[in-house]
Amino acid sequence: MPNFLLVRSVDHLLLGVSWSGLTLAETRPDGMPVLKAATDDAQLLLTFPPQHLAEETSRREESPPQILPSGSGTPVPVWRAALSGPSRIAFALPRGTTLVPTVDGILQALSRGRPIRPASPPGATDTALELPWRMIFSLEDRLGGHEVTSVHPVLPVTLAGVSGLWRARLVASRPEPGTPVQDASLGLRAIDPDTAKTADPAFSTPLGRAERIRLAEQASLRPARATRLEMSALGGTLSAIGLWENFQWEHEAVLGRDVRVRTVTSGVLYPLGHRAKYVELSERIFDQTAGNAAVLRSLFVLTITEPIRHPPSEGPAARAFPFGDVEITTLAYPDLARADWKDFQEPATGQLHPAVYFQPTTPNDGPVAFPVRCAAPLRDVRFDLPLLFVADVAQPGFSSLTDPDLGKELAKVYKQRSVPLPGIPIDLVGADVRRDGDVHEVHGITIEGSMDPTGYRPRLKALEVRLPALRTLLGGDSPKEVHFTAEYLSQGATHDVLLQMASALDISFVGRTDRSGGLVAPHLETDAISRTLGPIDTGALPDPVTGLIDPGRLFPADATLLGFSLKDLVTDLEAPPEITSHLQPGQPPAAKMAWTGVKLKKSGPFQPSTQSTLDLTVTVSADGSDTLCTVRDFALVLPSPFKPLLQLQFASLTFTHRSGGPPRIETDGPDVTFLGELQLLEQLGEAVDLGGLEPNVDVTPTGLVAQYSLPLPSVTAGAFVMSDLAVNTGIAIPFDGRPVSVTLGFASRENPFRLAVMMFGGGGYLELDIDHTGLRRLEAALEFGAMLAVDFIVARGEVHAFGGVRFELVGSAVTLTGYLRIGGCVEVLGLVSVSIELCITLAYQSTTKALVGRATLVIEIDLTLWSDSVELDSGTWVLAGGGSQADRAVFDARDTEDGLERWRAYQAAFVPVPTGDLQ
Repeated sequence: MPNFLLVRSVDHLLLGVSWSGLTLAETRPDGMPVLKAATDDAQLLLTFPPQHLAEETSRREESPPQILPSGSGTPVPVWRAALSGPSRIAFALPRGTTLVPTVDGILQALSRGRPIRPASPPGATDTALELPWRMIFSLEDRLGGHEVTSVHPVLPVTLAGVSGLWRARLVASRPEPGTPVQDASLGLRAIDPDTAKTADPAFSTPLGRAERIRLAEQASLRPARATRLEMSALGGTLSAIGLWENFQWEHEAVLGRDVRVRTVTSGVLYPLGHRAKYVELSERIFDQTAGNAAVLRSLFVLTITEPIRHPPSEGPAARAFPFGDVEITTLAYPDLARADWKDFQEPATGQLHPAVYFQPTTPNDGPVAFPVRCAAPLRDVRFDLPLLFVADVAQPGFSSLTDPDLGKELAKVYKQRSVPLPGIPIDLVGADVRRDGDVHEVHGITIEGSMDPTGYRPRLKALEVRLPALRTLLGGDSPKEVHFTAEYLSQGATHDVLLQMASALDISFVGRTDRSGGLVAPHLETDAISRTLGPIDTGALPDPVTGLIDPGRLFPADATLLGFSLKDLVTDLEAPPEITSHLQPGQPPAAKMAWTGVKLKKSGPFQPSTQSTLDLTVTVSADGSDTLCTVRDFALVLPSPFKPLLQLQFASLTFTHRSGGPPRIETDGPDVTFLGELQLLEQLGEAVDLGGLEPNVDVTPTGLVAQYSLPLPSVTAGAFVMSDLAVNTGIAIPFDGRPVSVTLGFASRENPFRLAVMMFGGGGYLELDIDHTGLRRLEAALEFGAMLAVDFIVARGEVHAFGGVRFELVGSAVTLTGYLRIGGCVEVLGLVSVSIELCITLAYQSTTKALVGRATLVIEIDLTLWSDSVELDSGTWVLAGGGSQADRAVFDARDTEDGLERWRAYQAAFVPVPTGDLQ
């Protein structure tokens, strides 16, 4: 095929030309040959110089690039450009067409030819038009045929002595009169997608790589339409538009220079799934920042076309994101940074899908924060969230919106986005019947994407919640990371365990029983949250066969009831304590802890009946707090049923505390029965009827003590008088984890009972302190003696002598004390008064196995104008045991130095003692 160059300088015609299928028909008289198309496949191939210049574009108001010309100190703005390759059009010449190989002759023959639709990819002699840069098109008419005509002047066009630029306009052949422009337009069919994938130059162009690829894909299936297409030596002029379902292209170029380029890419926003359009618009404007030069400026806009997305009707996807409609409240995002498109390669086949997704960013390269509103039953949830734009790419065997491998890559790229929230009450279940455990105070959510048959869907990977019930009941809580259980996501509201905790939560009322009903100190190690019960331990769920919970797995050893281990007392347990909150927007949270109808069994000193139960209800709301804890129908056999001393029978023991008042203890009982060695007090025990008494309740930060005092009347029988006899009973309920204890006393050390027979008298008391561990303290004392008083008017006086014994048992330590008190006083005319009191004690201490003694003498003298008193104390003397012989007369270090000197002086007056014997 011969190749020639057609040049006509007057109108700047410049063409490469070659032909095939032509033979010499004749020679004209002027010597020019005449060629003739002797076959049906004769063609003429025109090659045009580059028809497009891909110029650099930048964002509006963005500083243009600068260069420093040589010899100049002032930089000037520049824009770079890339020249397209040549374009060629193959014309088919009908059989018999003649051609004179001159410029005029060839142009005349072209008016009778038609472009040939080439194969894809194009061969060297096929039509291949590169306009715009790196987009290769073939031409066809509106019906997909090749009836395309070149309209061009054969001779130069001159007006007023000026020749116009030669150009060839390509149009569809023989349009019907009145045919709309779009129907008469040319079809531009993309034929070389590999060229469209060429990387962008080192600058941005109006039609970037991603848009070229998408244009080539769409225009290869259904051609774009060109209402104007002209070719010239200075470049092509193009007015084209392509409208496809998920991509649009508009292009205006004059003489190879872009004037306006607009592309619209449809897609969805990951992971929310809202449909959106990404628009790139480049226009040539006179820019003041560029010295009023006509430069290309670009604008990148993202528009939400589906503002509200409805949730799935049912299933795991709906439960994993427990909101109603999800709305993106801002619809347009202008002035973005240019998209940084990412390719996707299928892991199985290795097939590459270019320009599939990108992260919308602001000009400063920060991700766009999309404002999101999620409808919820209690109140809308609002937050900002970065998203990915995924182009809607549909190819044979691949769809960007349904491909699972792409979904995995998007999830990996997007990762998880944590969103802080201001402690919003959110119904996480949305069931028809709402449970208190459905609504939680959410302080943050972690969102990730997932693939669903309805498209991309968000799901909550984790939530950060706080438990107002614990904050209210225990005075504090901390944020906990939780996530939906797999069983709930698959089964829905029929599964009770809603949330799994990332780390275990310890809920302990040990040492704080004032907040849990006084009588009981629950302790739970929880790792999940139930819809009905609140925090629970999934390791101690009901047995699927019996429906009962093993208390040994539910409660640690320090969880107690009346000081007894809970795991040893409860039986037939169906549920752990319920600890839930009731949340309503705009109202303080209401907290509840409830555990009712709990059956109790025998354990050590705790002796229940078949009807013994524990009921606990603690409610705290804006209206106040109310605590009620009752243990019914039980007995305490103390210290243990194997060696009982005392039995207290309760019909009920109730702790109540209402806001605005002090805690109270109410008892139905106790009936006191002495057992074992204390049966000798049985008759006194019959007098102990505490059922109708109001206790004196003393509340401290460490506990509560309910004291009952039942005074008994004095007994007089002739010379026999017994008085000041009272039965004292106390029930101590500590708040610090110590066991409940019972104190029983007949009189007390401070107020002993009195016994008198004529001049002889005495008294005593008995006190017991018992808990489930045994007899903690036993103290008993008995005093006896006589007193004689005389009065002679001018003088009067009295003498007395008493002796007694006191037994004290504290734990395993025993103290036995005997004492003697001797004294008297005399008074004369009220002017002189002398009194003396001598007290001698002898005690045995079991801890040191020592017999110790102590003597105290007090003398008081009053002479009206002068008075004085002297107290002499021997200190503690070890008389036997407790150490070596040298230690038997050791003065108690607690005595003062002054007291020691007085005692030495007193001893020296009667028995001289060598000073070396005293230490």
